[in-house]
Amino acid sequence: MADIDTYLPELSALIEQRLELLRSLAESLEVSQVALVGNDAEAIARGAAHQAELCRQWGLLEEQLRKAKRPSNPSSETGHGGSLDREYSAHLQAEWDELGTRIRYLTRVHWSLLRHMQRSLAVLSRVVESCAPTYAAPGPGLSRPEAGAGAGE
Repeated sequence: MADIDTYLPELSALIEQRLELLRSLAESLEVSQVALVGNDAEAIARGAAHQAELCRQWGLLEEQLRKAKRPSNPSSETGHGGSLDREYSAHLQAEWDELGTRIRYLTRVHWSLLRHMQRSLAVLSRVVESCAPTYAAPGPGLSRPEAGAGAGE
C-alpha cells in the first residue's frame, strides 16, 4: 500500500504537468495565428520557438512518465481512493480530450494559414522575378547613356 501512496501522487503530478503543457501549447498556437494573420515575422518566430520549447518539455515529461516508478502490486490499486479517484480521473480524461480536440483544430488552422502564406510568397516571388529585368543593375559591359550625350549628334 505504501508503494501506491507514493506512486499515485507522483503520477498525478506528472499528468497535471502534461495537461498544463497542452494548455500552454494551445495558447501559443492561438497567439501564433494572430501573428500569421498579421504577417508579424517576429511574433511568428517567437511563437515557433516557444512551441519548439514546449515540444522539448513534452518529450522530457513523457520520458519521466515512462520511467515513473510503478507499484509492485498493481492489483492492490483497485478500490484505493474510491469514487473520488474515479471522478478525478474522469475530469482529467475530459480535459485531455477537450485539449486534444482544441489543439487538433488549432493545428489545422495554423497549417492552413501557413499554406496561404506560402502561396502568397510564391506569387510575390513570381512578380519579383518578372520585374527583375526592368530593375536589374546593368552588367559590367553595359553603361547607362549620359544625359545629353548623343542627343545632339
